[in-house]
Amino acid sequence: MCCVELKINWNHKRCKHAIERMWLRGVSLNEVQDAILKGNKVEQKSTGLIENFYRFFSVVYDEQIFKETKIRKVYPVTVKLW
Repeated sequence: MCCVELKINWNHKRCKHAIERMWLRGVSLNEVQDAILKGNKVEQKSTGLIENFYRFFSVVYDEQIFKETKIRKVYPVTVKLW
C-alpha cells in the first residue's frame, strides 16, 4: 500500500466521539495519523472495525480502500488509552 493516499475523514457523525476522546487524552491529529500509518493493525472480530496500537494509545476506525483512485479513506470512531 505504499502508493495509496491516506485521507482521514473528520466530517462524519461518529467522528465527534473520536475528537472528544482525543481532546480528553491529549492526542493530536498528527499523532492519530502516525498511529494509522505506523501502528500495529488488529481487526476487531465483533465489530469489523480496525484498531491500530501506537505508543500509549490506540485508534479505532473504519476503513475503505478505493483501488481505482488509489485512495484509502479512514473514518475514526474512538481513541483509547492503554
